[in-house]
Amino acid sequence: MSSSRKWERMVRKNSKVTSRRNQSGSTSTAVKSTDGSVTYKGRSWLFPMLLTAIGVFCLVVFSKIPGQESMYWVTGFSYIGLALLMYWARRPILKVSKTSLTSRRFGGDRVAEASNIQNISFGKDTVVITLKTKRNRWAYSKSFHQMPIDAMKEKLTEFASKNSVELKQDT
Repeated sequence: MSSSRKWERMVRKNSKVTSRRNQSGSTSTAVKSTDGSVTYKGRSWLFPMLLTAIGVFCLVVFSKIPGQESMYWVTGFSYIGLALLMYWARRPILKVSKTSLTSRRFGGDRVAEASNIQNISFGKDTVVITLKTKRNRWAYSKSFHQMPIDAMKEKLTEFASKNSVELKQDT
């Protein structure tokens, strides 16, 4: 009987945690910081999918070549391992603080102060931030980057009004 009660307590406890998680909307990938900044995290899937395809290609094609002992296994699984690392660890981010925006690029994090931002454009499922320097653009989409665009629009609108950055609404 004691194991049955223990099981019921565990089920009750887990259902409370799950219901709290659903109510708080933790499916959103926005992380609030102590300094008032909000970080939106997405997921990059195109490059990892390409690396996985290359890994599978190496495993299939190079296994048929005579004289290849086991190096094709290492090569194929290395590409697949790199794809998993890129998918889980190297996530695209947009951090909105009081006076700057930070974006994770392939070469590292880039910071744009409000004075260096030309405009912020909102589309149906996209956000494009155009910088004054070198006409760089940071683009985020719901399908490609899997970013929470609606939440980003609210915070970026607030950021633009505080820092007098031009907003554009694309249809």
